[in-house]
Amino acid sequence: MLSCCGRQFYAAEKIVLPVRGKLYRCLEYGHCPNCATAVSRLIEQDKNYDIQAKDRHGRKADRAYEKAVSQRKRHLETVPQGSKSGENFFYGDFRKTSRFDENNQPVYVQLRRNFNNKSEVLGEVITHYSKI
Repeated sequence: MLSCCGRQFYAAEKIVLPVRGKLYRCLEYGHCPNCATAVSRLIEQDKNYDIQAKDRHGRKADRAYEKAVSQRKRHLETVPQGSKSGENFFYGDFRKTSRFDENNQPVYVQLRRNFNNKSEVLGEVITHYSKI
């Protein structure tokens, strides 16, 4: 719960942040229903299980929110996507290479690809041309 003007209100957004040596970090952000001032609270729990909360109002709250959003985006770019349930393979995917065969047709390779978009090359596709 955030507080401003003697009132308590729920945060409009709650952003879980990268831990950075802590056990838990999150930022709650919202606007006061009475005066419409931006309010934020940074909640951190350290390894001794002590909880610290830091409240900010106005422009400092807006800056803390923008910083938290950018930290979250940078962190999500480093997290691998997918799950172990998506590791089942399927066959029959093909990719065109930049090489050409003797008839000036592109060479294709056959891939084994899973649902997490990892792939490995099984072999090269051999095309037999008929001579008419």
